[in-house]
Amino acid sequence: MARCKIPYGISNYEVIREGNYLYVDKTRFIEELEHINTKYPIFLRPRRFGKSLLVSTLQYYYDKNRADKFDELFGDTYIGSHKTESANSYYVMRFDFSKLDTESEETLKISFFRSVRVILDGFSLYYGLDISPEDYSDYNSADLLDSFLQKVNQIIGRKLYIMIDEYDHFANAILSNKKVFTKITSKEGFVRSFYEVFKAQTNNGCIDRIFITGVTSLTLDSLTSGFNIAKNISMFPELNEMTGFTSEETRSLLKEIEVANIEETMEVLAENYNGYRFHQSAKYKVFNSNMVLYFMDEYQREKAIPRQLTDPNMRSDYHKLTAMFDLYEDEEAKQTILEKIMNNDSLETDIITNFNFSVNFTDEDFLSLLFYLGLLTIKEEGLAFDVSLQTPNAVIRDIYFQYYGNYLNLTTREKRTAIANIAINSDFTELNRLISDILKLHSNDDYRGFDEARLKSVFLSCFSNQNLFLVKSEYTSEGKKIDIALFDQYGRSNDIKYNFLIELKYIKKSQAGNARHGQSRSGQEAIEAVRDIAIGQMKEYLNLKEFRDNQKIHGLIYIVVKDKIVYCEEVKRS
Repeated sequence: MARCKIPYGISNYEVIREGNYLYVDKTRFIEELEHINTKYPIFLRPRRFGKSLLVSTLQYYYDKNRADKFDELFGDTYIGSHKTESANSYYVMRFDFSKLDTESEETLKISFFRSVRVILDGFSLYYGLDISPEDYSDYNSADLLDSFLQKVNQIIGRKLYIMIDEYDHFANAILSNKKVFTKITSKEGFVRSFYEVFKAQTNNGCIDRIFITGVTSLTLDSLTSGFNIAKNISMFPELNEMTGFTSEETRSLLKEIEVANIEETMEVLAENYNGYRFHQSAKYKVFNSNMVLYFMDEYQREKAIPRQLTDPNMRSDYHKLTAMFDLYEDEEAKQTILEKIMNNDSLETDIITNFNFSVNFTDEDFLSLLFYLGLLTIKEEGLAFDVSLQTPNAVIRDIYFQYYGNYLNLTTREKRTAIANIAINSDFTELNRLISDILKLHSNDDYRGFDEARLKSVFLSCFSNQNLFLVKSEYTSEGKKIDIALFDQYGRSNDIKYNFLIELKYIKKSQAGNARHGQSRSGQEAIEAVRDIAIGQMKEYLNLKEFRDNQKIHGLIYIVVKDKIVYCEEVKRS
């Protein structure tokens, strides 16, 4: 079979269809969107989740100049046999604000203006309209747009469909500068003035429909204050799968590229790319479509599951995570939330739709931003709050581990060397050195609030960003919860000789006294008692049905007193 064409990094619908790239048919959602009771929807999803392809699909479907290509582009799709009356009936004006210069307020204003002018100019040329956008020495984008649309209205009437992709990209980029962010999105800011023009032109001019995509609702308050006829449809359960891939769609793609073991590969993809839910009652979880396409592209090239499962482009999300954590000034609350996330605990919150940076940045603000960015997702309905959030998959958890590792001054090279020694030689020397250095680094803090959960966060961070083990926190088997499990589930069993179950125990210095120096018999007895408990637990884990006959699985216990590892001990099956 000839090599399939994977549309990794391609978001132009026409290019994908005419180039015979693999395509997952999402066109039924065109019909869904027309049934929703708004002509001005706003649809938010994380980055690299298929939003731009969705906008491109809508563009080619509604563009009056593409009517003669309808059968070629849509003939074999759902919408091809369910064509709506609105197909190919609009002049389409598409804005993309993903490439603006955000270095300063002035450069942003200028690049925003120039971007708008280029789009208006291109629209006029494409549809053969004898209109030229005016120029303004003060870079007033609102006046530029308003004067242009007034001229357009005289020619086409109410036949314009506005599509805005990445409406908030520039806002996310400058979020670390609250003063600039507040100024450009305030009542007098150029962003709100720009969107006020759209509202005016829907009432009096040529605009019939508007479709807006973005990542977060950070600037939604500014946008909807100037354009308050818009409706946020991001959490409509019927649109949960409008972007991203379902399990069925992902499995069909793997069949197309002739993956050798579909179900085993699906397990790997589900662990790393699945788990996103955008409403608590949504029927399906969805895979990050860009991650799946990255995997497929690498799989075709290597003829095997790739060693690097994380798309390198995801690294930019690490920097966004850093920006989010910098916004949150309550260090203790931030640390608590981070530890819960790294341990894959659930966090209840209301999802904030309008952010107000003139007041304190709350837990709900912080968790909501992480949700919009795809760094947390909806697990289920909450008890005290609207929803319960957790990390969607292993790739996202690794981003948190990387962030925490940077906080702990861990280097990737050190971690990978330590993990390789564990996987191949069962040698924990380097790992123990890393952990000891981390513990000593924080010993001057008197370990206020330091506990077993925080110790586990240190271990998880050490295990992050490596290509050998799948890292599981609180791994559950037969009702037993194992602190950390390290499995080689990436098809590289010949490289990895050992897998591990790890039980962690942390003892405060006040509980252990100076037992390590023989000055406290009761302290030493306390440590030995904890060790006995840990050994007993590990023997139970090793004798669980899942691990009983697996000689590759080894048990390990760690006993830590304050900033010292007092036991790192392998436990044998009884």
